[in-house]
Amino acid sequence: MKKTMLVLCALFLSGAAIAQDQKVKLGIKAGLNMANLSVDESELNSSDKTGFTAGLMVEIPLAKQFSVQPELLYSQQGSKFSYSDAEVSNSNFKSTIKLNYLNIPVMLKYYVAKGLSVQAGPQIGILLKANNEYQDNFLGYDNKENMNLKKYSSGIDTSVNFGLGYQFRDKFYADARYNLSYSNVFKESDVSYFINNDMKNRVFQITIGYFLN
Repeated sequence: MKKTMLVLCALFLSGAAIAQDQKVKLGIKAGLNMANLSVDESELNSSDKTGFTAGLMVEIPLAKQFSVQPELLYSQQGSKFSYSDAEVSNSNFKSTIKLNYLNIPVMLKYYVAKGLSVQAGPQIGILLKANNEYQDNFLGYDNKENMNLKKYSSGIDTSVNFGLGYQFRDKFYADARYNLSYSNVFKESDVSYFINNDMKNRVFQITIGYFLN
C-alpha cells in the first residue's frame, strides 16, 4: 500500500515539474463500468454488474503525438451470479459480488489524428470493500445475507487497459476502455461464500471528462 501511494505521488509530482516546460493538463472524469468476474470452471450463470467510476487525470506530453496519462479513480466492480435447477425445487439463488477499488491506471496515449488517441497501459487496484449480497429460497423461505469478503481477498489487483479516447476543443474528453486483470481477486475458494480463487476482474468502462487548464 505504501509503495503504491509513493509511486502515485511521484507520478503527479513529476507531472507538476514537467508543467513548467510543457502544457500538462489536469482534469476530472466520471463514467460507467460494466464489470464481470471470469471463472475458469463454474456451474453458475454470470452476468455484468454495472457500477460507477470517477476521479482525477493528468495528461503529460512526452513527444509529438505521444503523452502519458496517470489517473486516480474510484471504481465499483464485481459480478452477478445465479443458479437454478429445474429438477430440484427451491434451488434458486442469486448473488451480487460488489468490489470497490481505488484504481491507478497509467495510460500511454498515441494521437492517430487530431483529438483521437489509442491507449494502453498498466493499472494497480487497491481493494477498498468486498461484499456478496446473497439471496435464495431454500425450503421455500426467502433468505438474504450480506457477506463480507474482504478477508478472503488478495487486496491488490494488477491489470492492463486498452482503449480509445477523444478530446473535444482541448477541454472535453471521452474514452472507452477494456480492463483485463491478470491477478486473482480472492486468495482461496470458499463454497460457503460462493467465491473461487481463480476469479479475475473484467471491466468495460466508458467515461467523460473535463480538463481544467
